[in-house]
Amino acid sequence: MTAHPNRGWRGRWVVSGDEARHGPSGLVVRFAPAIDADALDGEAVNGHEVARALAERHGQGEVARMLARLMREAGDVWRERRQ
Repeated sequence: MTAHPNRGWRGRWVVSGDEARHGPSGLVVRFAPAIDADALDGEAVNGHEVARALAERHGQGEVARMLARLMREAGDVWRERRQ
């Protein structure tokens, strides 16, 4: 049985204040309360730069999927560490 390639993903994130930063890619996601109830809005501060770097390394076809995963991870880890 092989190890899952994304095992240990939480350790790649640093949470500070209202931001989560992904070490390997450099993606910074800033969180703010959403207009509705208990939701949060996350915004990729440097998403365009990270998308260009990911496209160069992995190909344009993978960028949307990778950014979606990173944004989901950012929200998960930010919520976990803020509780």
